[in-house]
Amino acid sequence: MNITIFGSTGGTGQQLVRIALERGHEVTAFARTPKKLEVQHSHLTPVEGDIRDAEAAALAIKDADAVISAIGPTPGSPDDLMAKAAQNIVSGMKAHNVRRLVWSTGAGVKAPQDEPTLMHKAISFLLRLISKDVLENSLRGAETIQNSNLDWTIARAPMLTNECRKQGYQASFVGPGMGRTLSRENFAEFMLDLAENAEWVQQMPAASDK
Repeated sequence: MNITIFGSTGGTGQQLVRIALERGHEVTAFARTPKKLEVQHSHLTPVEGDIRDAEAAALAIKDADAVISAIGPTPGSPDDLMAKAAQNIVSGMKAHNVRRLVWSTGAGVKAPQDEPTLMHKAISFLLRLISKDVLENSLRGAETIQNSNLDWTIARAPMLTNECRKQGYQASFVGPGMGRTLSRENFAEFMLDLAENAEWVQQMPAASDK
């Protein structure tokens, strides 16, 4: 598959690029500073650009079979960052007839099927208290993706860690069986599995470490 990865130089994005190449995919890695990529490979095409530039985003999508976004807001990010990123990715995909999109976000973005425990509710309350702007930025991006008619999946994660993958991940909705953490490696595996298959289309599954 030809996979375009946005946010490719972040902690999760680097894992996405590495594992996608290990699986034999052709990877287009879009980033503001491609030289930050930690891997070089004959099947890797780095593309320099700003996700707020619709033309640049569309060009990176041109030959893709699937698109994965590992873009995430940070404190101080523009309020419209995620909505703008989503708009540009969706419009680029429609322009080039690309259907499969995997969009990453945090578990604080809720799905109708969630059955949060008291712990999950407490964490959500803290997120709104401590990182209200980040959460609202994420919600805007997710809403834009949900309103597209693409074959999207919004992949949600709890607290991400840099631990090496151990027993793999489990995917469900937020509820009693969901763990508190997810390694970036496992999150990358989860998103790549989604991109390769037609599972969870137009749904918002959450993953956690087993």
